[in-house]
Amino acid sequence: MNKEEKRIITLTTASHALVHLFEGVLPPLIPLLMVEFSTDYFHLGLVVTVFSLAFGIGSLPSGYMADRIGPRRLITLYLFGAGFLAVGVWPSGTLVSYGILMGGIGLFCSTYHPASNTLISLGIREKGKAFGIHGIAGSLGVATVPILSAWIGTGLGWRAPHVLYGGIGILAGCYSLTLPRYPAVRERSDEEKGEKDAFPVSYLNLGVFFLSAMALGLTYKGIMTFLPAYMGESIHMGGLKLDKVAVGGTVATLALLSGALGQYVAGRGVDRIRAERLYLATILFGTLFVFLMALASNWLLVLSAVLYAFFYFATQPIQNYLLSTYLPRHRHGLGYGIHFFITFGIGSTAAAVSGRLADLFGLRAVFYAMGVCFFFSMMMASVLLVRTSRRVR
Repeated sequence: MNKEEKRIITLTTASHALVHLFEGVLPPLIPLLMVEFSTDYFHLGLVVTVFSLAFGIGSLPSGYMADRIGPRRLITLYLFGAGFLAVGVWPSGTLVSYGILMGGIGLFCSTYHPASNTLISLGIREKGKAFGIHGIAGSLGVATVPILSAWIGTGLGWRAPHVLYGGIGILAGCYSLTLPRYPAVRERSDEEKGEKDAFPVSYLNLGVFFLSAMALGLTYKGIMTFLPAYMGESIHMGGLKLDKVAVGGTVATLALLSGALGQYVAGRGVDRIRAERLYLATILFGTLFVFLMALASNWLLVLSAVLYAFFYFATQPIQNYLLSTYLPRHRHGLGYGIHFFITFGIGSTAAAVSGRLADLFGLRAVFYAMGVCFFFSMMMASVLLVRTSRRVR
């Protein structure tokens, strides 16, 4: 990679990790926020839903905006917008004002993924390698946010993680201004124009795929919202008295670190194993370990969470690959926009629903419900495998 490409990688990897710090800052702080605002799981889950709805819905017009103002400018907008709003959490004194700020942060964060993918596509020659590095950075952000937020929040108060991440975002925004604009290419190549009627699109297969992805999106938001609190409540180390916020965040991070490995293994495996078969296998094992998480405690719970994270995050590169084979190239952007909206937008509703389940039946009920969603996704993946097998024959 030349110097300019390395600068793009630096910006996109840092921004990708940061977007998941913004997304995951609240769940590890739930015990502190319940005391601060005298509230319950449902209302905090509602705040997560507000963030996630903005995060998902905003992705639909973001691809269009990247074409109009350029992907680098859109990343800069995300970094400064989310950064300043996160710093603005410091004087926030009510749950309503906090929820409004989190919704605004989610809206700015929604512009990131379409813009970063466009920037990498336009600015880097070795795109596969760059997308791999980019994906791992995001997984590491997801994995480290529970321990970072939990320990910082425990030591300095629940507002401190928001302000820290906001400050990093503002600094990254300043760095992004040193990169050129990289305007998007608005015209398709002659090869792509000739492809428009030659690529057979099965809308039924796409529908089945999106139903499977939607169910996994629900499980992601439901589990990620309450995993740290569930870990803190369910893990007991002998007679030691440990802070459940710190324990929950630490153990959740250790479990989620396996997600980066899952992405790498699945990304390599999809080139060697038929994608639909590999997709079904990863969801099958993910389903087993989610149900085991609902039943287990202590070290068995930790092991189940590690294996769940491995198989859940392994589905992501497979989904990206499958979508690229189901759509012609000039429709990939639209497809990924819909996919991201379904996964994070519709999936966001699981946060509030899971909070209500936790209030009524306890945190363990959340994981039984998410196991059911995993099972539904597995059924859809089975249908997809059968239909595509017929097409191959």
